[in-house]
Amino acid sequence: MEKRKPTYNSAVRMAQLVSILSQAWRPVPIELVAEQLNISLRTLQRYRKALNEQLAAGDGSSFLKVIRKDNKEMWYLTDQEEIVNANAFRIISVFVAKSLLKFMEGTVVKDTIDNIWEVVTGQMAPSKKKQLESFDKKIRYTGFGRKNYEDMDITLATILRGLIHETKLQITHYSKTDRQEKKHTIRPYTLLLHRDSLYLHAYVEGYKQIRTFTVDAIKEAVNLNEKFDYPADYNPEKLTEGSFGIYQSKDGKPEKVVVEFKEYLWDYITTRLWHPTQKFLPIKDGWFKMEFYLSDITEFIPWVLAFGKEVRVIEPDLLCDAIKNELDLAISNY
Repeated sequence: MEKRKPTYNSAVRMAQLVSILSQAWRPVPIELVAEQLNISLRTLQRYRKALNEQLAAGDGSSFLKVIRKDNKEMWYLTDQEEIVNANAFRIISVFVAKSLLKFMEGTVVKDTIDNIWEVVTGQMAPSKKKQLESFDKKIRYTGFGRKNYEDMDITLATILRGLIHETKLQITHYSKTDRQEKKHTIRPYTLLLHRDSLYLHAYVEGYKQIRTFTVDAIKEAVNLNEKFDYPADYNPEKLTEGSFGIYQSKDGKPEKVVVEFKEYLWDYITTRLWHPTQKFLPIKDGWFKMEFYLSDITEFIPWVLAFGKEVRVIEPDLLCDAIKNELDLAISNY
């Protein structure tokens, strides 16, 4: 059977294929490559075969290599072995984790990440270790307003053991509402990281319901070494539905909220996930609208007030009144 002769268009696409793979930081799914080149998977496979026939490495290995991950075929170039082995990216990933967990300095979690960092970097060749000298300058995390959990190492370790082994805990928690410490027997369900603070979703046996505790308000935690069955139907996302963070009204029904922002904030606002139900409307007369549904406005009010004169709340009326009241109280301080 006579081989199909290459054409100018196919040569251009093969060059584009090499360019796409050379710029990627990891193996690329072939479906994504085919979509970018606007060709079929069959044609793409033909290009791979042609490239490997003409550009095989000196040791006879393929120029364009294939791996499979999660039942997906992915391609990379032969000189990208380091990407596949991911040594450099493992190091970067661990360093990012170290940076993000600065607020947990002095705790078992941060110490464990530091140990992993030592193991990963300890396997590096001396010539490669020199690249780490300026890592703290190349990758930074400000941790603006982060909490400090250094004095909570024992409490945090106890909570983590309860979560991992599914054992009940007895906690002593300071209630800001009642301004006193209370003891609870709990079943820890979820350790939640929210805005550089830790929270614990737990079933409280005395209340027969799930409550959310701020971890830094837990003064003591004791493992009761009594197993409990982790509920299969438990979904932590349900606990924060309708909230603008983690606090949710017990009986509040979701209500539509409409806010308008000055158009120059479009990129800042629309490129972030503030709420699962958020929707944005096009810019009109210098403003754009953001819509979502809330059942609790506790965390929303300080967030929207931070934008000052660049924002205005349109609905509901009760929220508008609450914003006006907050502004009046703020003005009265001056």
